[in-house]
Amino acid sequence: MYSSEYYVPSHITGFFVPYFSDDCLKTGSTGAGVTLSLGLNTKINVYNGNGKVKVKLNGKKMTPSTNPISFKCLNIIKERYPKFITNKDVFIEQESDVPVGSGYGTSASAVLGICFSLKDLVNISVKDCIRIAHEAEVKNLSGLGDVVAEVKGGVEIRKTPGVEGIIENIPATGLKVLSVSLGIKKTGSVLGNQDKIKIIEKCGTKLLKKLVNEPTVEKMMECSKKFTYKTGILSSEILDLIEVISEINSYNASGIMIGEGAFTFIREEDEKKIVEHLIDIKGDIVISPIGKGLL
Repeated sequence: MYSSEYYVPSHITGFFVPYFSDDCLKTGSTGAGVTLSLGLNTKINVYNGNGKVKVKLNGKKMTPSTNPISFKCLNIIKERYPKFITNKDVFIEQESDVPVGSGYGTSASAVLGICFSLKDLVNISVKDCIRIAHEAEVKNLSGLGDVVAEVKGGVEIRKTPGVEGIIENIPATGLKVLSVSLGIKKTGSVLGNQDKIKIIEKCGTKLLKKLVNEPTVEKMMECSKKFTYKTGILSSEILDLIEVISEINSYNASGIMIGEGAFTFIREEDEKKIVEHLIDIKGDIVISPIGKGLL
């Protein structure tokens, strides 16, 4: 039997510009976001068998229809490295410390966890682990920039798209990330809407230039908030939540892209006051240190 586990941080995107190519590795996004130290743990056991695959997420049995990303990632590995996985039963258990399907990049955390957990069994290089995870995300239309952002860590500006894209960090000493999730939003519902994509491209491109010229946390949250309002991706309920948080915090709040939630940066001394203001909100409040990258 082979057994391994791997923990991957989560990621919140503030604003983005999607780029699509016939090459999955060149497909991706530019924009900005932050990696959270809270994330998702993947544990894998591999036995001699007849090719069975079982996946559990937060204790619930998953299927290719309820959790396609993990199955898609494993299928890519099977196709690339058949001699290592053929006639093997694979059992995957994943536990998430952040809301799933709500804009925290958990699908990217899941596929990175699978690739790095199987790395030693299948002899996958670190570079190929990242490539396979990114490819699975793109093919599943569940994310475009979360994989590379989680690998990089910190508060990041994604200057060029794709798995080999240029990413730079913004200093954010002494800050945590506070987020509030009110539910699930399918990434594909936005990425598959061409009219919405055109608005996102125009708005996101202008904001990226502004952030590159002034790479600070303050400017990132200002740009992210503008993006939230101008693209109209999120509900009025989230817009109201953004205003509530922005009024009581030193930093602007913004929508989680793409999720039904809001996020901001907080100083440790402000944490108690802000949480008290949000205590009656019917949602998941997540407070996390800024996460480090995988490498």
